[in-house]
Amino acid sequence: MQTLFKQQSHTLSGGSVLSGVTEQQLILKVVSGRVWVTFEGQPEDHWLHAGRSLTLLPGRVVVVESDPGSSRISLSGLPQRGTPNVLRTLLARLRGPGFHPATSVS
Repeated sequence: MQTLFKQQSHTLSGGSVLSGVTEQQLILKVVSGRVWVTFEGQPEDHWLHAGRSLTLLPGRVVVVESDPGSSRISLSGLPQRGTPNVLRTLLARLRGPGFHPATSVS
C-alpha cells in the first residue's frame, strides 16, 4: 500500500477519493466542503463538514471521499507540547527529594 497524506493540504473535486496509509498520527481538518472518512478496522464511518477534524491513526488504511461538491482538507501532526516537562517531573519524583547525581566514580 502506498503511503499518502504527506502533503499538508489536499483539494478534492466532488466525488474524488484520497486513500492510503499514514506513517504517523495526524489530524485531518476539513477546511471547506464535506468529506466521508473510513478507517481500516473500524466499523463506523465519519461525515465531516468544514471546521470539523478527526485523528488519523498510523499504519491503517484511510479513505477520504469528497461530497458531490469540492472539498479541501488539511493534515497536521499532533502537538507534542509538554512532553519534556512531563518527563522531567516524573524523573524528579522517581529520584526523590534527597537524590544527587554522582559527579565522579572512584
